[in-house]
Amino acid sequence: MSALLVSHHLLAVLWLLPALLPLADTRRWQLATACGWAGSALALGLLLYGDSVAAPLFQLLIQLLAWVVLRFARRYLQGEPGQMRFLRAAGWLLAGATLVVASHDWLTLLAGWAITSRALHTLLTYYPDRPQALLAARREALASRLAEGTLLLAALLMVASTGSLLLADAGTALHGAANLVRGAAALLVVLGVVIKTALLPFHGWLTQVMEAPTPVSAFLHAGVVNLSGVVLIKLADLWQAVPAAAMLLTVWGALTAALASWVMLTRISIKLRLAWSTCAQMGFMVLECGLGLYSLALLHLAAHSVYKAHAFLSSGNQVRHSIQHPAMAEPRAPWRHLLQGAAGVAALLASIALWHTLAGEVPAPPLLLTAIIGLGLAPLFGSLAGAGAALLLCQLYLLLHTVFAGLQGDAAHAFVWLQWLLAAAFAALYLLQGWLQWQPHHPLSRRLYALAFGGLYLDEWWTRRSQALAHYLTPAGARHD
Repeated sequence: MSALLVSHHLLAVLWLLPALLPLADTRRWQLATACGWAGSALALGLLLYGDSVAAPLFQLLIQLLAWVVLRFARRYLQGEPGQMRFLRAAGWLLAGATLVVASHDWLTLLAGWAITSRALHTLLTYYPDRPQALLAARREALASRLAEGTLLLAALLMVASTGSLLLADAGTALHGAANLVRGAAALLVVLGVVIKTALLPFHGWLTQVMEAPTPVSAFLHAGVVNLSGVVLIKLADLWQAVPAAAMLLTVWGALTAALASWVMLTRISIKLRLAWSTCAQMGFMVLECGLGLYSLALLHLAAHSVYKAHAFLSSGNQVRHSIQHPAMAEPRAPWRHLLQGAAGVAALLASIALWHTLAGEVPAPPLLLTAIIGLGLAPLFGSLAGAGAALLLCQLYLLLHTVFAGLQGDAAHAFVWLQWLLAAAFAALYLLQGWLQWQPHHPLSRRLYALAFGGLYLDEWWTRRSQALAHYLTPAGARHD
């Protein structure tokens, strides 16, 4: 085992100290904070002197975010009786997450994911006397067992087809029956990742785990759900070898991103809005991996981790801001909505052309992501100051994309016809959004709002079909039959 791999595993051992050592409350908090500092220093060394970037970068993010969240949690949980249970579970959670990021083989990956899931269940039941918290934890436990089962089966099929436990060998050249077995394993990995990242229709557990303390939400949304992105990047060779699985990732991610973004707009609760935002962002991340844009997925995951940690830890301030500055929906003419969308796409295309002229060859998003990012910038073009901010964001995006392209290689899959189809779907959804803002009281608008407010009723569909599995797949402590 190389020294770098040993260093990665030392990070996991480091987080077991506050989980296992018999210490007083104050000392355990101090040790946990010190572990965050020490882990950050070690991860920074791995990033500077290692031969890869993705794993050390995420190790650094985990350690820094852990330090920030634990410092917040110490104040947030002051006077609570379950602080030591929280710290022990947080230690196991961080140890499991570091194992997933450090994994080079299927055994380490599965072990890290199982540890993370069990620790997360303990954190979600921090208030064991709250029925809603227990119900949500049961939903999460069911999703985790399903995902772990599919990943275990995928690992067995992958090892049987390739003859290797190493993740790097998943894309090795195969023929005949072995290639078919590997294809089935790839589809199972897609299913496991979709469940772990809470993509539709498996999103219900993520949007219902709001009874847990805010630090737990920060751990979940800034770290745990992002681990699947690391796994997708580690298995880049597999998606190159099984393009059908890559196409499935692209479609599933795009549909989740579009529909979850639509549903998010109907949410009033700040935490629920953030939860649906996480669902949409994970859809974008899976979409990027399906297209083979791993550098962009790496950038997306890093930015999402930092943003979601800040958003949840500052959610109390957002409540105060919403009270002082209530949001008022202003009906806008459809032509204005259309022009703003066109301006957003045009600003991004003009920025790409400018960078190509001044800097030569620079990475640029493909057709589908150009449409999505451009339409996302559209609301800023409602004013001159907003237009200037949109142009600056375009430059910042291209700068960061260029930097991350130098850190992580891509293996872009064209799927041109699929990109045109999905880009048209996003454009149609954008136009529908404009029409709904223009005619909010139209009968069709009311029906569509009710549909979005109900989460498209996908969670009810999945709940009915998963009840038969719940008794067998959830831990005994989570059952209330």
